[in-house]
Amino acid sequence: MAPNTLVSVSDGNRFTVSDLVKNPLFIPTKLKELMENQFISEALFRNGGKNEAGIVAYREGDPMFLDADVQDVAEFGEIPVSSGQLGTPRVAFATKKALGVRISQEMKDENNIDAVNKQLNGLKNTFIRANDRAAKALLQSAAVPTMAVSAAWDNASGKPRTDIAKGIEKITTAAPANATADEAWGFVPDTIVLHPGLLSILMDNDQILKVYNGNVANESIAYTGKMPGEILGLTPIKSRTFPIDRVFLCERSTIGFYSDTRSLTFTGLYPEGNGPMGGPRETWRSDASQKRALGLDQPKAGLWLTGVTTP
Repeated sequence: MAPNTLVSVSDGNRFTVSDLVKNPLFIPTKLKELMENQFISEALFRNGGKNEAGIVAYREGDPMFLDADVQDVAEFGEIPVSSGQLGTPRVAFATKKALGVRISQEMKDENNIDAVNKQLNGLKNTFIRANDRAAKALLQSAAVPTMAVSAAWDNASGKPRTDIAKGIEKITTAAPANATADEAWGFVPDTIVLHPGLLSILMDNDQILKVYNGNVANESIAYTGKMPGEILGLTPIKSRTFPIDRVFLCERSTIGFYSDTRSLTFTGLYPEGNGPMGGPRETWRSDASQKRALGLDQPKAGLWLTGVTTP
């Protein structure tokens, strides 16, 4: 028999609120499952490892080449040594974010499982939103380039494929100051982040739709009603917290990092007052917390396309 996936406390065998109170690890386990692989910072940034002090020192924009070129060396000649320059020193501070949910004695008496589910989903959505907001604020740093599109995509003259291609070109040709023509950073963008509200705009854009002809007509965004698996070789990621008037292109994992002092942690359900029936407030609670630092060490590996919708 195939296993059943449980996504709420109402799935599978029926749980009562009393069961949840008697099994204090059920709610934190379910919350962890609901939030797993949902944070955009973990999709775009690499894991920089754990930090113990809540602070991470790093350098922004390290060049990709050494100062000297490879040398021709004669027999018995000494092989020269070179070193590379370092980027601008930066510091990222870890920020603690936390929130809890509560079960009341009334929920338990009345077996109001729906109220419990709403709190679990609400906590999941709130944590995802907070994480996406932090990532978005960092990516909107002045160090990340922007490029205005040729015309808004909701306009008849909008050309999203052309604009995305130009954005890809700008990222791939990005280079340090005073670099030679063949000393680009070598970034290869592979991801595009966009608000899901842009789906309807792309569905009506001829430049997007005309690529789906013949044998691939059934993959058309107008036919499937969903984002394609790739857009010009970029994997699309949807985020409701990202602005609808711009999209973000980047080389995933290269642009920045996250580092946890405390990884996402959930407490078991516990009585708030340490007394019978949940204590004087007659409540039980479970808390979620995380302490994470975010940093951009290669901001030129990303780019914002701005003005994609009409103001």
